[in-house]
Amino acid sequence: MNNFFKISLYTILDQMRSKSFYVLLGIAVFFVLLIRGCYKADFLVNGELVDSVTLAWYASRVAFHLIANGMILMAALLSMSIFSRDESNGSLVLFLSRPVSRWQYVMGRIGGTWVLATAFMFILHATIFFITWIKTGGVIPGYLTASLICSLNLLFIILLVALLSLFMPDFIAAMMTLTVAAVSFLSDGVFLVMQNRAVQATLSENMFAEPTLWRVLFPKISLLQHYAVIHITGNDFQSMGPVHPLLNLLAYCLLSAAVLLFNFNRKEI
Repeated sequence: MNNFFKISLYTILDQMRSKSFYVLLGIAVFFVLLIRGCYKADFLVNGELVDSVTLAWYASRVAFHLIANGMILMAALLSMSIFSRDESNGSLVLFLSRPVSRWQYVMGRIGGTWVLATAFMFILHATIFFITWIKTGGVIPGYLTASLICSLNLLFIILLVALLSLFMPDFIAAMMTLTVAAVSFLSDGVFLVMQNRAVQATLSENMFAEPTLWRVLFPKISLLQHYAVIHITGNDFQSMGPVHPLLNLLAYCLLSAAVLLFNFNRKEI
Protein backbone atom coordinates (compact mmCIF):
# COMPACT_ATOMS: atom_id res chain seq x y z
CA MET A 1 0.00 0.00 0.00
CA ASN A 2 3.04 2.27 0.33
CA ASN A 3 3.25 2.56 -3.47
CA PHE A 4 -0.48 3.36 -3.63
CA PHE A 5 -0.15 6.25 -1.17
CA LYS A 6 2.97 7.60 -2.90
CA ILE A 7 1.32 7.58 -6.33
CA SER A 8 -1.79 9.22 -4.85
CA LEU A 9 0.40 11.98 -3.41
CA TYR A 10 2.21 12.43 -6.74
CA THR A 11 -1.17 12.65 -8.47
CA ILE A 12 -2.37 15.41 -6.15
CA LEU A 13 0.85 17.37 -6.71
CA ASP A 14 0.64 16.86 -10.49
CA GLN A 15 -2.95 18.09 -10.62
CA MET A 16 -2.10 21.15 -8.54
CA ARG A 17 0.64 22.07 -11.01
CA SER A 18 -1.89 22.24 -13.82
CA LYS A 19 -3.00 25.71 -14.92
CA SER A 20 -6.57 24.47 -15.39
CA PHE A 21 -6.73 23.62 -11.68
CA TYR A 22 -6.10 27.23 -10.71
CA VAL A 23 -8.55 28.48 -13.34
CA LEU A 24 -11.22 26.29 -11.77
CA LEU A 25 -10.13 27.44 -8.31
CA GLY A 26 -10.50 31.08 -9.33
CA ILE A 27 -13.97 30.44 -10.75
CA ALA A 28 -15.00 28.70 -7.53
CA VAL A 29 -13.73 31.55 -5.34
CA PHE A 30 -15.57 34.08 -7.51
CA PHE A 31 -18.74 32.03 -7.19
CA VAL A 32 -18.44 31.89 -3.39
CA LEU A 33 -18.00 35.66 -3.28
CA LEU A 34 -21.21 36.06 -5.30
CA ILE A 35 -23.07 33.78 -2.92
CA ARG A 36 -21.73 35.80 0.00
CA GLY A 37 -23.57 38.85 -1.30
CA CYS A 38 -26.92 37.05 -1.05
CA TYR A 39 -26.71 37.10 2.75
CA LYS A 40 -26.86 40.90 2.74
CA ALA A 41 -29.81 41.25 0.35
CA ASP A 42 -33.40 42.04 1.33
CA PHE A 43 -36.24 40.07 -0.22
CA LEU A 44 -39.99 40.54 -0.04
CA VAL A 45 -42.24 37.45 -0.28
CA ASN A 46 -45.99 38.14 -0.35
CA GLY A 47 -45.31 41.63 0.94
CA GLU A 48 -43.30 40.42 3.95
CA LEU A 49 -39.59 40.95 4.49
CA VAL A 50 -37.69 37.66 4.68
CA ASP A 51 -35.43 37.54 7.73
CA SER A 52 -31.68 36.94 7.33
CA VAL A 53 -31.74 33.48 8.94
CA THR A 54 -34.36 32.14 6.51
CA LEU A 55 -32.58 33.76 3.60
CA ALA A 56 -29.24 32.26 4.66
CA TRP A 57 -30.88 28.84 5.00
CA TYR A 58 -32.19 28.80 1.43
CA ALA A 59 -29.08 30.44 -0.02
CA SER A 60 -26.90 27.80 1.63
CA ARG A 61 -29.00 24.99 0.20
CA VAL A 62 -28.83 26.46 -3.29
CA ALA A 63 -25.07 26.92 -2.91
CA PHE A 64 -24.72 23.30 -1.79
CA HIS A 65 -26.36 22.00 -4.97
CA LEU A 66 -24.43 24.35 -7.25
CA ILE A 67 -21.09 23.39 -5.70
CA ALA A 68 -21.87 19.67 -5.80
CA ASN A 69 -22.94 19.88 -9.46
CA GLY A 70 -19.97 22.05 -10.39
CA MET A 71 -17.60 19.54 -8.79
CA ILE A 72 -19.02 16.77 -10.99
CA LEU A 73 -17.87 18.81 -14.00
CA MET A 74 -14.51 19.52 -12.38
CA ALA A 75 -13.96 15.85 -11.51
CA ALA A 76 -14.60 14.90 -15.14
CA LEU A 77 -12.11 17.52 -16.35
CA LEU A 78 -9.42 16.48 -13.84
CA SER A 79 -9.70 12.79 -14.67
CA MET A 80 -10.10 12.81 -18.44
CA SER A 81 -6.34 12.81 -19.14
CA ILE A 82 -4.95 10.78 -16.24
CA PHE A 83 -3.55 7.96 -18.36
CA SER A 84 -3.03 9.67 -21.72
CA ARG A 85 -0.91 12.42 -20.15
CA ASP A 86 1.29 9.87 -18.39
CA GLU A 87 1.62 7.87 -21.59
CA SER A 88 2.62 10.88 -23.67
CA ASN A 89 5.22 12.29 -21.24
CA GLY A 90 6.70 8.92 -20.25
CA SER A 91 5.50 8.90 -16.66
CA LEU A 92 3.58 5.66 -17.21
CA VAL A 93 6.71 3.76 -18.23
CA LEU A 94 8.66 5.39 -15.39
CA PHE A 95 6.14 4.22 -12.78
CA LEU A 96 5.78 0.68 -14.09
CA SER A 97 9.54 0.19 -14.56
CA ARG A 98 9.80 0.29 -10.79
CA PRO A 99 8.40 -2.36 -8.40
CA VAL A 100 4.89 -0.96 -8.85
CA SER A 101 1.92 -3.14 -9.74
CA ARG A 102 -0.51 -1.94 -12.36
CA TRP A 103 -3.37 -1.91 -9.85
CA GLN A 104 -1.27 0.28 -7.53
CA TYR A 105 -0.63 2.74 -10.36
CA VAL A 106 -4.28 2.87 -11.50
CA MET A 107 -5.78 3.09 -8.02
CA GLY A 108 -3.12 5.61 -6.97
CA ARG A 109 -4.02 7.89 -9.86
CA ILE A 110 -7.74 7.47 -9.21
CA GLY A 111 -7.35 7.88 -5.45
CA GLY A 112 -5.26 11.02 -5.71
CA THR A 113 -7.69 12.67 -8.11
CA TRP A 114 -10.63 11.72 -5.88
CA VAL A 115 -8.97 13.05 -2.71
CA LEU A 116 -8.16 16.34 -4.44
CA ALA A 117 -11.69 16.76 -5.85
CA THR A 118 -13.29 15.80 -2.52
CA ALA A 119 -11.07 18.21 -0.59
CA PHE A 120 -11.87 20.97 -3.09
CA MET A 121 -15.61 20.40 -2.72
CA PHE A 122 -15.41 20.11 1.08
CA ILE A 123 -13.50 23.39 1.35
CA LEU A 124 -16.11 25.19 -0.77
CA HIS A 125 -18.97 23.73 1.27
CA ALA A 126 -17.14 24.56 4.50
CA THR A 127 -16.72 28.14 3.28
CA ILE A 128 -20.49 28.45 2.78
CA PHE A 129 -21.02 26.81 6.18
CA PHE A 130 -18.80 29.35 7.96
CA ILE A 131 -20.24 32.31 6.01
CA THR A 132 -23.70 31.28 7.23
CA TRP A 133 -22.39 30.93 10.78
CA ILE A 134 -20.72 34.35 10.72
CA LYS A 135 -23.68 36.14 9.12
CA THR A 136 -26.47 34.56 11.17
CA GLY A 137 -24.79 33.21 14.31
CA GLY A 138 -26.28 29.77 13.70
CA VAL A 139 -24.94 26.58 12.14
CA ILE A 140 -26.57 24.31 9.57
CA PRO A 141 -26.53 20.75 10.99
CA GLY A 142 -25.46 18.04 8.59
CA TYR A 143 -24.05 20.44 5.99
CA LEU A 144 -20.51 19.06 6.00
CA THR A 145 -21.72 15.48 6.38
CA ALA A 146 -23.78 15.97 3.23
CA SER A 147 -20.65 17.18 1.44
CA LEU A 148 -18.80 13.96 2.31
CA ILE A 149 -21.72 11.85 1.06
CA CYS A 150 -21.57 13.62 -2.31
CA SER A 151 -17.91 12.60 -2.62
CA LEU A 152 -19.14 9.17 -3.75
CA ASN A 153 -20.56 10.86 -6.86
CA LEU A 154 -17.12 12.28 -7.61
CA LEU A 155 -15.49 8.85 -7.25
CA PHE A 156 -17.95 7.34 -9.74
CA ILE A 157 -17.40 10.17 -12.24
CA ILE A 158 -13.60 9.80 -12.01
CA LEU A 159 -13.73 6.02 -12.40
CA LEU A 160 -16.10 6.17 -15.37
CA VAL A 161 -14.08 8.83 -17.20
CA ALA A 162 -10.86 6.86 -16.61
CA LEU A 163 -12.51 3.66 -17.84
CA LEU A 164 -13.99 5.19 -20.98
CA SER A 165 -10.71 6.97 -21.77
CA LEU A 166 -9.16 3.54 -22.43
CA PHE A 167 -11.46 3.07 -25.44
CA MET A 168 -12.09 6.59 -26.75
CA PRO A 169 -10.52 10.08 -26.81
CA ASP A 170 -10.36 11.84 -23.44
CA PHE A 171 -12.80 14.60 -24.33
CA ILE A 172 -15.39 12.12 -25.65
CA ALA A 173 -14.97 10.03 -22.47
CA ALA A 174 -15.66 13.09 -20.33
CA MET A 175 -18.69 14.07 -22.43
CA MET A 176 -20.10 10.54 -22.26
CA THR A 177 -19.72 10.55 -18.47
CA LEU A 178 -21.40 13.93 -18.15
CA THR A 179 -24.21 12.61 -20.35
CA VAL A 180 -24.71 9.74 -17.88
CA ALA A 181 -24.86 12.31 -15.08
CA ALA A 182 -27.35 14.45 -17.03
CA VAL A 183 -29.64 11.45 -17.65
CA SER A 184 -29.45 10.59 -13.95
CA PHE A 185 -30.44 14.13 -12.95
CA LEU A 186 -33.32 14.10 -15.45
CA SER A 187 -34.65 10.68 -14.43
CA ASP A 188 -34.23 11.19 -10.68
CA GLY A 189 -35.52 14.76 -10.95
CA VAL A 190 -38.78 13.60 -12.49
CA PHE A 191 -39.13 11.02 -9.71
CA LEU A 192 -38.56 13.64 -7.00
CA VAL A 193 -41.04 16.05 -8.58
CA MET A 194 -43.64 13.29 -8.63
CA GLN A 195 -43.20 12.83 -4.87
CA ASN A 196 -44.32 16.40 -4.22
CA ARG A 197 -47.82 16.50 -2.73
CA ALA A 198 -48.81 19.59 -4.71
CA VAL A 199 -47.85 17.85 -7.95
CA GLN A 200 -49.67 14.68 -6.93
CA ALA A 201 -52.81 16.68 -6.24
CA THR A 202 -52.82 18.25 -9.70
CA LEU A 203 -52.06 15.13 -11.77
CA SER A 204 -54.18 12.06 -12.37
CA GLU A 205 -53.29 8.68 -10.87
CA ASN A 206 -52.56 7.25 -14.33
CA MET A 207 -49.45 9.42 -14.55
CA PHE A 208 -47.87 7.86 -11.45
CA ALA A 209 -46.67 4.62 -13.00
CA GLU A 210 -43.83 2.63 -11.45
CA PRO A 211 -40.37 3.60 -12.77
CA THR A 212 -39.06 1.35 -15.53
CA LEU A 213 -36.29 -1.13 -14.76
CA TRP A 214 -33.55 0.91 -16.44
CA ARG A 215 -34.40 3.94 -14.31
CA VAL A 216 -34.27 1.84 -11.14
CA LEU A 217 -30.88 0.37 -12.08
CA PHE A 218 -29.35 3.53 -13.59
CA PRO A 219 -26.63 5.30 -11.53
CA LYS A 220 -28.40 7.37 -8.88
CA ILE A 221 -26.14 10.44 -8.97
CA SER A 222 -28.93 12.95 -8.46
CA LEU A 223 -30.78 10.83 -5.91
CA LEU A 224 -27.61 10.43 -3.84
CA GLN A 225 -27.20 14.20 -3.81
CA HIS A 226 -30.83 14.53 -2.72
CA TYR A 227 -30.17 11.99 0.05
CA ALA A 228 -27.20 14.10 1.18
CA VAL A 229 -29.41 17.21 1.37
CA ILE A 230 -31.84 15.26 3.59
CA HIS A 231 -29.14 15.47 6.29
CA ILE A 232 -29.50 19.26 6.08
CA THR A 233 -33.26 19.59 5.85
CA GLY A 234 -34.24 16.63 8.03
CA ASN A 235 -37.03 15.61 5.62
CA ASP A 236 -38.03 12.04 4.89
CA PHE A 237 -36.22 10.25 2.08
CA GLN A 238 -37.89 8.01 -0.47
CA SER A 239 -35.69 5.96 -2.75
CA MET A 240 -36.49 4.87 -6.29
CA GLY A 241 -36.71 1.10 -6.12
CA PRO A 242 -35.49 -1.25 -3.39
CA VAL A 243 -31.80 -0.29 -3.61
CA HIS A 244 -30.59 2.74 -1.66
CA PRO A 245 -28.67 5.28 -3.80
CA LEU A 246 -25.60 4.84 -1.58
CA LEU A 247 -25.51 1.12 -2.39
CA ASN A 248 -26.33 1.85 -6.03
CA LEU A 249 -23.38 4.21 -6.49
CA LEU A 250 -21.06 2.02 -4.43
CA ALA A 251 -21.88 -0.96 -6.63
CA TYR A 252 -21.22 1.09 -9.79
CA CYS A 253 -17.91 2.31 -8.35
CA LEU A 254 -16.77 -1.23 -7.59
CA LEU A 255 -17.89 -2.45 -11.02
CA SER A 256 -16.17 0.44 -12.81
CA ALA A 257 -12.96 -0.12 -10.82
CA ALA A 258 -12.98 -3.85 -11.61
CA VAL A 259 -13.53 -3.32 -15.35
CA LEU A 260 -10.92 -0.53 -15.38
CA LEU A 261 -8.28 -2.74 -13.75
CA PHE A 262 -9.13 -5.69 -16.01
CA ASN A 263 -8.74 -3.66 -19.20
CA PHE A 264 -5.67 -1.76 -18.00
CA ASN A 265 -3.91 -5.03 -17.17
CA ARG A 266 -4.47 -6.12 -20.78
CA LYS A 267 -3.19 -2.81 -22.15
CA GLU A 268 0.12 -2.88 -24.05
CA ILE A 269 2.66 -0.39 -22.72
